[in-house]
Amino acid sequence: MAVKRDGLSVVDEWQADLEELELFRNEHGDDYINGIKPIFDIRKERVYDSFWKWCTRDVAILFDLAKHPTINNIDLIESISRSTINRATDKSIAQIQHLCSQTNGEKTHHGRIMRLCLQASISFKNRDPAFIDSSPDMGPITSIDKQGRMVYTEKPRTAPFKARRPSIPQVPYAVGSYDHGILTLSDRLSSMYAEDLDNARQSGMSFRGKNFLVTGAGRNSIGFEVLKCLVEGGARCTVTTSSYSPEVTRMYQQLYSRHGGKDSVLRVLPFNQGSRKDIQELAKIMVDGWEPDFIIPFAAISENGRELEDLDSKSELAHRLMLTNLLRLLGTIARNKRQRGIATRPATVVLPLSPNHGLLGNDGLYAESKRGLETLLSKWKSETWRDYLSTLAVVIGWTRSTGLMEDNNIVAQGVEALGVRTFSKEQMAGLIACLLGGRMNAASQSIPLVVDLSGGMGKVNDLKEKLTRVRHELKAEADVRRAIWDEQQREAALMGPADETCMPRGLSRKANLRVQLPELPDWQEVSSHAATLAGMVDLGRTVVITGFSELGPHGNSRTRWEMEADGAYSLEGCVEMAWMMGLIKHDPHAQKNGSPWTGWVDAKTSEPVEDGEVPSKYMSFILQNTGLREIDPSTCDNNYDPERKTTVQDIELTQDLPPFEASLEVAQSFQLQHGSKAEINKADSGVYFVRLRAGAKILLPKATRFNRSTVAGQIPTGWSAKRYGIADEIIDQVDPVTLFTLVSTVDALLASGIVDPYELYQHIHISEVGNALGSSMGGLSSLRKVHRDRFLEKPVQGDILQETFTSTIGAWCNMLLMSSTGPIKTPVGACATSLESLDTGYDLLVSQNVKVCIVGGVEDFVEDVSFEFGSMQATCDTQKEFDAGRSPSEMSRPTASTRSGFVESQGCGVQILTTAELALELGLPIFGVVAYTGMAADGAGRSVPAPGQGVLGNARESTSGTFRPPLLDIGYRRRLLDMRLQQVNDNCQNNLDLLEHEIRYLKEMGTEGFEEERYRREVTATLEKAAKKQKAQLRFDLGNQFWKNEPDISPIRGSLATWGLGIDDIAVASLHGTSTIKNETNECSVLQSQLKHLGRTQGNLLHCVCQKSLTGHSKAAATAWVVNGACQMLSSGVVPGNRNADNIDDALRQHDLLHFPDTTLKMDAINAVEITSFGFGQKGGQAILVHPKFLYATIRGEAFEEYTTKRASRWRKACKAFSEGLLGENLVNLKTSPPYDKREEMRALLDPTARF
Repeated sequence: MAVKRDGLSVVDEWQADLEELELFRNEHGDDYINGIKPIFDIRKERVYDSFWKWCTRDVAILFDLAKHPTINNIDLIESISRSTINRATDKSIAQIQHLCSQTNGEKTHHGRIMRLCLQASISFKNRDPAFIDSSPDMGPITSIDKQGRMVYTEKPRTAPFKARRPSIPQVPYAVGSYDHGILTLSDRLSSMYAEDLDNARQSGMSFRGKNFLVTGAGRNSIGFEVLKCLVEGGARCTVTTSSYSPEVTRMYQQLYSRHGGKDSVLRVLPFNQGSRKDIQELAKIMVDGWEPDFIIPFAAISENGRELEDLDSKSELAHRLMLTNLLRLLGTIARNKRQRGIATRPATVVLPLSPNHGLLGNDGLYAESKRGLETLLSKWKSETWRDYLSTLAVVIGWTRSTGLMEDNNIVAQGVEALGVRTFSKEQMAGLIACLLGGRMNAASQSIPLVVDLSGGMGKVNDLKEKLTRVRHELKAEADVRRAIWDEQQREAALMGPADETCMPRGLSRKANLRVQLPELPDWQEVSSHAATLAGMVDLGRTVVITGFSELGPHGNSRTRWEMEADGAYSLEGCVEMAWMMGLIKHDPHAQKNGSPWTGWVDAKTSEPVEDGEVPSKYMSFILQNTGLREIDPSTCDNNYDPERKTTVQDIELTQDLPPFEASLEVAQSFQLQHGSKAEINKADSGVYFVRLRAGAKILLPKATRFNRSTVAGQIPTGWSAKRYGIADEIIDQVDPVTLFTLVSTVDALLASGIVDPYELYQHIHISEVGNALGSSMGGLSSLRKVHRDRFLEKPVQGDILQETFTSTIGAWCNMLLMSSTGPIKTPVGACATSLESLDTGYDLLVSQNVKVCIVGGVEDFVEDVSFEFGSMQATCDTQKEFDAGRSPSEMSRPTASTRSGFVESQGCGVQILTTAELALELGLPIFGVVAYTGMAADGAGRSVPAPGQGVLGNARESTSGTFRPPLLDIGYRRRLLDMRLQQVNDNCQNNLDLLEHEIRYLKEMGTEGFEEERYRREVTATLEKAAKKQKAQLRFDLGNQFWKNEPDISPIRGSLATWGLGIDDIAVASLHGTSTIKNETNECSVLQSQLKHLGRTQGNLLHCVCQKSLTGHSKAAATAWVVNGACQMLSSGVVPGNRNADNIDDALRQHDLLHFPDTTLKMDAINAVEITSFGFGQKGGQAILVHPKFLYATIRGEAFEEYTTKRASRWRKACKAFSEGLLGENLVNLKTSPPYDKREEMRALLDPTARF
């Protein structure tokens, strides 16, 4: 029997508790119960304070808008100018100064706008931030169109409101004091408020150093608009939200980034004002630096549609929230102040009163809640908390377009016809903000004040009936117009338009699936650089990127770029993703309505799918199963599920186990391991049984939840190598990373316009194609099979060991695709592998060992590596991220103040490198010129993963010289080159002249067998070849790498100067940006130091792109994706923003040459992009890519035109092959034999002129 307590059994107590709960539920209802649940969680706190960063962003936006000021954007230009001035810093002023130098001065609107912004920023830099009330005085207009639809608009009032003194009749906003239950209007206070309103529109008001607590500031609320005013004035605001989500925090972040003034801070917290616990928790944190100076408790719940007879659970909840708990919140804050002895800093409470004391009805207990707040004005004097709180009551009138009032917008014009003034939410917010920043706040410290912003709403008799009449009149007119419209439509349908049969039928939109192609500059643009660059480099040792591709969380490089640049897939991107994920396919035998169908079909149902239907049918699934997301076991190696991570534990048996059947060989194996603890018995039937005795040790599987790393950037769900045409035989044989690489390499070749890799051997020798594909750890899936599956005696292929080697990836790529005999180099540089691969390929091409090189990196996502990264706390703790309210897509936040570790991802990235000479000859597209690559170690240390500053050395140059090194002057180098080329020509001519003497001599000597013409031809060819080689060397020495071994010219400066560029011409830095504290701190420090050392102009901010905010960190493939993105930036002029950088780390503020964009920017041109990468094991790397227009400037116009024609033809063929490959699911065509007859292998290898 259950133990008794206080005379009741435990069961009886439980029953009593249940009855009490049921009573509570029946009395209060579900809405009330759900509405009082606490949601406060300090872990979900968001703090936004990087006003300085948003200022530099606004300057860039302003510069772009000011290029073409129009009537449509002039208000935006004015608004951004004002916010830029309001939070001006030394960095933003230098930025504006630099941008001003890019304009035509005062001669254009562009220059004048920027110059005015500069002057104002300098003037206001040391002033306090100010809220300036610029809300327009708009009047409501309701019209009914010819179709009978009610249309609500607003337009400026014909007589804009002006604050007037109370001595003039009809004082607009009366102010009075409340004492002994009596409101006494004050002409003096009303006049002061009117003056404050005028000041707010002219010089503005500052809230700097003031702390505000704001509740009820949801979207489309007065509180939300008040919040804008406060942060604009430099306030430190705590805002609470009852609908906490990533979308809501993004909304507040955008508010701050757009309006946050100098030194303003916005803190966002989840909070339910209906919960007593939440009130207590909120009050606890409103201390120290957040001690409230103002409280704006505007939280409210709509009770529309509830009369006296309909009061329900929601009505009680609303009353609790808007009255009971509002007072409880104030009381809790007052008690906290009292307990801490803070009697000299009372918080001003803005009480939201209403003129609606039952005037409108049908609003539950709303009027009672508002009326109840008025008693607090009397209690200020009768109770003991006046030293801690002061009261400033605001009677808020009809405010249009708020969440509570939006449905009433259509009658607002009718309301004003009754003599009531209505307000926009922006205007009402401005009026309230003026109360807080003006003299009313000081006046409220000595006596409660009441400010009438009702607009006369309470003075209209029978308001409800009159509003009803307005609605009926509008509805009647709308019904009449609708009826007329319907009649006209019926008549038109009967008559029919005369030319109806001639109207073309609408065509559904088709996706145009193509390989990417960089936009070619016109020759006029190119020729502007030709005067200095023509003939200045050795094209045979100039490295270019002719194609690239990838496989990653967002598909391939085309689809990833759409998400990175635009944040959404285009129709083409969506169709390609749907195909890639196995959602659609092409069926040549498909039918639609009994007729042959040409197009896509659903992969499951075989139902025809129009291209234009793909987004609506599949977009949701695509977005859920791509990008950074919770780990999908079906896409993981060995179906890894972090919710059930399997391990084994060594267990010693304490008793004998039942016997089990086994073969003799297996039985003997058990006995070999366990000795006497394993007993073997043979049954009469000849079957053997094994019994494990007590004391034997066994491994017992167990599952645990590894909640630190449950999010990753896996490849798209449903991706299959078979869909690309790779046979099952190969899929079963090789490691997944090899499959990733094969697909990416073929796609990169197609992007290069190379449909069949063997085409290369028509132009170069088979030994002149190299391969530098790398990986951090190689075939991790195969490695797991070698160790774990072998140990568990699972079936494993006999040659699995070869698939674990990193070098095997490149080998398969060569065996199945390229059939080259050129060098295969296998870089292993951890997270910097791809940059090391680029560096290796660059060296191979510059050293003329190859003319084509495949570079890049590949990495898988597997259980063991994920666990070990988590164990060393390199990855973010995803459980903590979820607890903090973050979604998976937000967890990689490079440069953000809350970044906490990287998010792993998997995939592959590949580039095709060739010499510029070969690319131009074959018409290969050129996405970028590899101007520089370099690797560096970091010196002495004890930490393998710690990022270092070794790459700083790429900016190394002596600063002892007084003058600029003459070699940096391309004109000087050209003169040297011309002189030395002439010397080569002269020498060649001298040798040709000597050749003629030699020939005459040989003829005179009567040399037997002498063939004059053949001898002349061969020697001339030799001499000309030598001269050509000498000229190429001269161009290389005075062009490509003139800076080598020059201590006063750094590699960065020299590689840029090769192309007539300087440190100011680098427009973008694509960061390693892993979202770890140490990486960004170190990387930004390195970049800032390099730029400063090399003399970058102050104010010429370098845009820092952080691709891993979208893709996560794929280790070996990471920099390959970054290089691909850099090529796309060069081609498009688009700089993608880091959308996850909601608040930039204040430690990065000191880097005054760096800018961290959060939104996509469109630039006129991007001349150069810098790339950095840092890998475990002191692998620091840096590269610079230059726009190909500078390469084109080195060749003649005729050669450029010829190249353009070849490139266009090649691209068309590649697009055709790409489309056919998608439809036929055979993009990858694996080779089974070399490009030459096997019998000719020796000649093919030994003859450097052999072509196939």
